[in-house]
Amino acid sequence: MKPRLSLLQNIFLSFYWFASNVQWTALIIIVVPREVLFLVGRNHSTSVLSILVIVGSLIATFVQPWGGLISDRLRHRWGRRRPYILWGTVGNIIGLLLMGYAGHDFWLFVAGYMVVQFAANLAQAAYQALIPDIVSQEQRGVASGFMGFMTQFAIIFGALLPRFLGNTTVYWALAAFLVVGWAVTQWGVKEVDSRQLDLTDAPQHWLRDMWISPRQYPDFWWVFGTRLLVMLGFATLENYLFYYLKFTAKIASPEPIVFDILALLTLGSLLSVLAAGWLSDRLKKRKGMVVVGGLLMGLTALVFVFTQSVTLILVMGTVFGFGYGIYMSTDWALAVDVLPPGRSEGRSMGLWQASFNLAQVGAGLIAGALVTPLASIMNLGMAYRILFIVTFLYFVLGSLFIQKVKTAQ
Repeated sequence: MKPRLSLLQNIFLSFYWFASNVQWTALIIIVVPREVLFLVGRNHSTSVLSILVIVGSLIATFVQPWGGLISDRLRHRWGRRRPYILWGTVGNIIGLLLMGYAGHDFWLFVAGYMVVQFAANLAQAAYQALIPDIVSQEQRGVASGFMGFMTQFAIIFGALLPRFLGNTTVYWALAAFLVVGWAVTQWGVKEVDSRQLDLTDAPQHWLRDMWISPRQYPDFWWVFGTRLLVMLGFATLENYLFYYLKFTAKIASPEPIVFDILALLTLGSLLSVLAAGWLSDRLKKRKGMVVVGGLLMGLTALVFVFTQSVTLILVMGTVFGFGYGIYMSTDWALAVDVLPPGRSEGRSMGLWQASFNLAQVGAGLIAGALVTPLASIMNLGMAYRILFIVTFLYFVLGSLFIQKVKTAQ
């Protein structure tokens, strides 16, 4: 039996997620689009950003399940997960500093970004397996709620740092957040000494063990597929919000508006995320809450299609945050509910997280394939409106198909 976690233990468990999401919010929403625009210019910015997103996400898609599988088999006095969190954090910081000191060197900037992708996902592959490792079934919703809370709370810091810090300083600040996040997890989370665990397995079986049979575990793949669709919508909004505000809403300097949207998004999510996680444990109705959260996010994408009003955009940022808080707090718990049994939580959570990484790839491919040719026959602002219609469909389909899951409520 896994012991019940206290409030402080839940905070310690989810704190590295806070540090990681500060980094990714800053990089994806503002820093990388801004640097790409500076390095390659307006005409090539969308296609270059899409390529960076695709390549980075392919790296993450490979690293997540394999890193999780290897951490499942690690023998160490710190346990199976924390050593990989340390090693990944060190590599992540090196990548950030390469980006920060790239200057006008486009390829050094790209190299640093790829190092960040590899190392950060190595750490995350081990880290995200901590929930099924140490959280009891009765507290999965609460633990997922804290993960969602940290994700949303991190947004405000991730948006603030690039707004008020210089191009080099912001990378040092992100590195500092990662160090603090690692330290809290290292000393706040108690893992079993894995040197005493029976983790014997022949290396030739590892490739076989990467596969989860859809016939045996169909619900895992339904959760994977529906999350892939919802994350396609999320990735499209996240990666192209900066350009939507600039080219569709005609805002010359989008950074302050991006910050305002993210602040309201955070507020909306904080209103829902912890309560939704707790309710999902109490009511055992995770699927219904996933549907509600996904549809609220879809509504935001649909409104963006038809408006240039900054006021309405800000209001819908709050609506999106409320829906995202509901979705995130129950999505983690639902994924853990349908994991295959055994000591392969790292492998399984890595495969599940690959839905997010593949969504980043798909979002970049589809956006690049859609926006670039459309921009040759219409203005760029209208092309982004069409992209957001497609985004609305992602959210709707991902929300409705969750009903295919049978073994979870």
